[in-house]
Amino acid sequence: MMKAERRKIYAVLILSIVLVLSLTGCKASKKKVLSSSYYKELKKENKKLKKENKSLKSKVDAENDMTEDEQRASDYLEKISRDHLVKLEVGYADNMNGSEFVEDEAVFSLATSIALRADKTTKYTPEEVKEKYGPGYEYILYDEDNAVYEIMIFGGNYIVFTDLPNNVYYAYNASAIGDAFLHFKNGYPNSKLFHRMADTPLITNTDGKCYENEVAFSVANYIDQMNKKKSNEARAKKKWGKQAAKKMGNGKEYTFYHHGNTMKLVIYDEYFTITNMNGKTVWYHAEKEAVIKMKNIFKEANAKQKAEKIEQKKNENSTDPSTEQTTGSSETDVSSAHRDEIESEGTDQ
Repeated sequence: MMKAERRKIYAVLILSIVLVLSLTGCKASKKKVLSSSYYKELKKENKKLKKENKSLKSKVDAENDMTEDEQRASDYLEKISRDHLVKLEVGYADNMNGSEFVEDEAVFSLATSIALRADKTTKYTPEEVKEKYGPGYEYILYDEDNAVYEIMIFGGNYIVFTDLPNNVYYAYNASAIGDAFLHFKNGYPNSKLFHRMADTPLITNTDGKCYENEVAFSVANYIDQMNKKKSNEARAKKKWGKQAAKKMGNGKEYTFYHHGNTMKLVIYDEYFTITNMNGKTVWYHAEKEAVIKMKNIFKEANAKQKAEKIEQKKNENSTDPSTEQTTGSSETDVSSAHRDEIESEGTDQ
């Protein structure tokens, strides 16, 4: 009798377990999924989305289609940005007789970057920008294949390419090269050394790097306010001892170009020198940590430039991603939230 009762209990337990598993653990079959109303609605919605996206993509493509002139301008700017220059001539647009020739690779990179920065503007016509700002600078770029590009600079940031005479472009700080290499027309104003350094349009170093005014301002302001003492070469060499020659050779030199004049900054370890535009060099001594912070201003600028180049390369190599959307559900897998609905429909059929 006891055994019979136990068998009944075991049978009920087994039946209960099977029932629980059938209700909670079973996946819907492919046939049930495909025949469910939920799947059919999902498929219908997906088809509708594809149609809408196709229509939207057609509209976007139509808006982005360039005219022949726009395509020519785009190709022209891209060619300049990728070109390898061998010489750069900089002068006042109304008198190129006093122009300066530049053969510094670091400056070449800044010249070609103007094309990258150039955004077409409708704020002015070429005639209006000339009338408003008057003659500015003229840059003539010579590349290794003897191609010549002429760029007119107005008001610091507005440019007109001679080969694209009907367009005006905005390029931030386009006047930097002219500001760096051309003397003031009405004489050089009196100013303090650190003020001139802070006002420097561009800096180059011995590694071929080029920095614009933002970096010059940061460095000059930092040097002006840092805790430093005047020193001299003899003291520095005495402290360096046998390492003096090596230390001198490891100095990092930065040239500040300011309206046709140059100033130089050479950074060692706890020493640095500044050469004024009259050729006079002053030695300074500061804590090593303070000098490292000065070096870091340039390092951070290098990192920023590198990141910008990587981003630029990504943009050049990227292709337009497909705008087609999918529902994220396959024919054999659907959200568990709708499993009960599918199961019940499959049972009723």
